[in-house]
Amino acid sequence: MHDVVIVGAGISGLRCAVELETAGVDYLILEKNSFVGGRCSSHICDGFILDRGFQILLDSYDEVFSVVSEKDLGYQRFLSGALIDTDRGVREVFDPFKSSRQLRTATKLLLSDIGSFRDKWRLWRSSKAKALPSSVPMQASTDQYLRNLFSERFLEEFLRPFWGSVFLDYDLRVPPDHFFELLKFFSAGWGGLPSHGMQALPDALAGQLSKERIRLNTSVVSINGNRLELSSGELVEARKVILALPQEVVCRLMNFRPPVNERSSACVYFAANIPPFALPALRLNAKTDHKIVRTICIPTSIQPNYAPQDKVLVSVNLDPQFDYANPEIRRGALNELVELFGSQVNDWEEIEFMRILNALPDYSLNADLEDMDYLVCGDYSSTPSINNAFASGRIAAMKCLKDC
Repeated sequence: MHDVVIVGAGISGLRCAVELETAGVDYLILEKNSFVGGRCSSHICDGFILDRGFQILLDSYDEVFSVVSEKDLGYQRFLSGALIDTDRGVREVFDPFKSSRQLRTATKLLLSDIGSFRDKWRLWRSSKAKALPSSVPMQASTDQYLRNLFSERFLEEFLRPFWGSVFLDYDLRVPPDHFFELLKFFSAGWGGLPSHGMQALPDALAGQLSKERIRLNTSVVSINGNRLELSSGELVEARKVILALPQEVVCRLMNFRPPVNERSSACVYFAANIPPFALPALRLNAKTDHKIVRTICIPTSIQPNYAPQDKVLVSVNLDPQFDYANPEIRRGALNELVELFGSQVNDWEEIEFMRILNALPDYSLNADLEDMDYLVCGDYSSTPSINNAFASGRIAAMKCLKDC
């Protein structure tokens, strides 16, 4: 019998294991896949590193960089801000406080017709606030909260495209405290990528663990008390069981109601010969007649390892409500890209389309998951983020150590 069995080798389960390993606890990780990382993973296709959907890693994530280092990840940063395609042309919105040309960047930001001076002042002031205003109703959505603060143009051309891509919810139905927490992280740091894809993050955690403690290709089919039945028929027993599983899997195992507000992502990767734009930044599509293409990112603009030599990797985030497998939708997406970047798009080669269900959890289920006999860790225990996935793993381990 093991002291602890962790079901799931995603980043929260691995972070939990790092804490247990340090404490000298007898633990075992059971993972159904042939790799670690779960949703935070990558694979290689034709020499291109493809993350599991569009992802970035913020260097302000204190829980992450307390156990892994930027040097080990080969971490590089995008510019802090975004390029925005509007009906009036391309606009730049970059943080002047994080620019090597502060005066020039600040002047361009203030003169930009993306929102008013008041909009920009209010956003900066919100990013520096210590807490969400107490006047915000508990049942309000982020959309309602932002509408009360900012102009329609600033909301529709910057806030909704940007935060919609962060939350995978372009209606911005998420609670305002989720927005406020992540606004603080974005304000405090930069977004970037590891040199060998997001897979480098779980690999860095797994590298701190004893190899014999991780059993890959091992599925748990049922849990009865502290006894786990594997798909092979084997029974594994432990004094403590920690579920480091996706929210929908925990709900199925525990017979809870399934997620109803799950947020999916849709991403298509292209190989190009030249980058469609020069700046290493996220590009937001706010054109009113464009409905399919949401954001565009060029991972190779900061991490050349993402593509073979002399090739460019283009990541295009789509509105997940559209079925890209439908030829008409596919043509519509390509037409929007041609309008943005011209005929060079016709030379792009599609590498892979990814549609990821439950890419972010249903935040309305948190109360159900707290009422359990097992310890649970995952980003659904708080505001969904890589940082909180790490935090939940650490907290689950600390609770376990306290009880052991």
